[in-house]
Amino acid sequence: MTQHIMTHTGERPFRCQQCDYSAAQTATLKQHIRAVHTGERPYHCGYCDYSATQKGALKRHMLKHTQPKIKVKKEPKKHSCLHCEYVTINKPDMTNHIRTHTGEKPFMCEQCDYSAARKHELKQHVLSVHTGERPYNCGHCDFSTSRKSGLFVHIRTIHGGERAYQCQFCEFSAQQSGHLKEHVMAKHSNNRPHKCTLCDFSSVTKKSLKLHMTTHTGEKPYSCELCSYASRQKGQLKLHMAKHTGEKPYKCKVCDYASASKSWLKSHMVTHTSEKPHKCELCDYSTAQMYRLKLHMANHTGEKPFRCEHCDFSTAEKQNLKRHMAKHTGDKPHKCEHCDYSTAHRSLLNRHMATHTGEKPYKCDVCGFATAHKRCLKDHMTKHTGEKPFQCEKCDFFTTQKAHLADHMFRHAGEKPYMCEVCGFKAAVKGGLNQHMATHTKPHKCDQCDYSAALKFHLDRHMKKHTMGKNDSLTA
Repeated sequence: MTQHIMTHTGERPFRCQQCDYSAAQTATLKQHIRAVHTGERPYHCGYCDYSATQKGALKRHMLKHTQPKIKVKKEPKKHSCLHCEYVTINKPDMTNHIRTHTGEKPFMCEQCDYSAARKHELKQHVLSVHTGERPYNCGHCDFSTSRKSGLFVHIRTIHGGERAYQCQFCEFSAQQSGHLKEHVMAKHSNNRPHKCTLCDFSSVTKKSLKLHMTTHTGEKPYSCELCSYASRQKGQLKLHMAKHTGEKPYKCKVCDYASASKSWLKSHMVTHTSEKPHKCELCDYSTAQMYRLKLHMANHTGEKPFRCEHCDFSTAEKQNLKRHMAKHTGDKPHKCEHCDYSTAHRSLLNRHMATHTGEKPYKCDVCGFATAHKRCLKDHMTKHTGEKPFQCEKCDFFTTQKAHLADHMFRHAGEKPYMCEVCGFKAAVKGGLNQHMATHTKPHKCDQCDYSAALKFHLDRHMKKHTMGKNDSLTA
């Protein structure tokens, strides 16, 4: 009873001596120490090498070796939802489920306008947004989180844990039974019961259909509380929040790369292995990343699904459309705190900040070259190695920089994304636009008269008129 009362008071008298974790029960503290710090697995299976940190986990495992005793139990009462096919034997679960239909969110935050359908969601909100408290710390690295489940997922995925749920049809395995179930239905079953009423889309899960419907409605229910960003998916909002917090829990073991997303880390790791598992079925192209293969396929199909609503611009890549839209909206939300500079892209602001600090932390080991940007150092190193890793898929063009390849590809596609704001001139590469802008600004000025030119060699040619005039006067 004493320990039960603590669930109401919030008291946690049992403290971990290795981190800030505390618990209301000694058993919970022991589980924490085994899972996070010692890795001890005291519960051993008598039939195989399996061991577990918790007695309950061993009991579940033993069911694989022994048939559970058949017990005659009274059929539990089932609670059915009146609005959909949801059924549960737990009445509180039904109460929570009904709120997904009614939209009721009775749990209100006292510090802002946020409200939640479940009490634990409100608690997570307060921890992550207002207090900034991250009581769950990883014993293997400096990762910390506001959610207990987040710590368990981190330890399993980053520091190597068991993937207990194995697919019987392929090599796929998962940490959660629900993920395995979704995999089997999606990859090994033709059953897609959830169908869209507006198009031919069908899905294995109701959740996927619900997400798909937002492509028709335009709804973006997940909003950032720190800026105007909104997303269709909760996971995308979570990745976005990392831009505000700077949190990058997924770290590469080979280099200093870190990411907010597990999938991004996975994509990065292939840069060390040189593995290119994603192959084009129409040509010899292969790549390490699935999204690059999708972009490549647009070269065969000519498909450019991302279209501008304000002009006839279209592109195969969503990020290109985002960059293009900034020309119409003029929106430059990323502002420098030291000067009037503002930009549509956060990466450009980060690059600009180096002009104020003068910091150049990235140094070349060969010649002493230093730069403020990691990418610039990487580009510089190709001068020493002679490496040109970026290859055009349509011709023999090679280059040291990804941006140069992107500009080159515009020439094949006929795209001219760089537009002059003065006269409407369009260029396929940024350098072409910069060269054109000089015809308006004429930056090369004569210091002896009012002449100015767009190109330096025009100024040099003009200067000869002054020097020839002086020579003529001297001979006279």
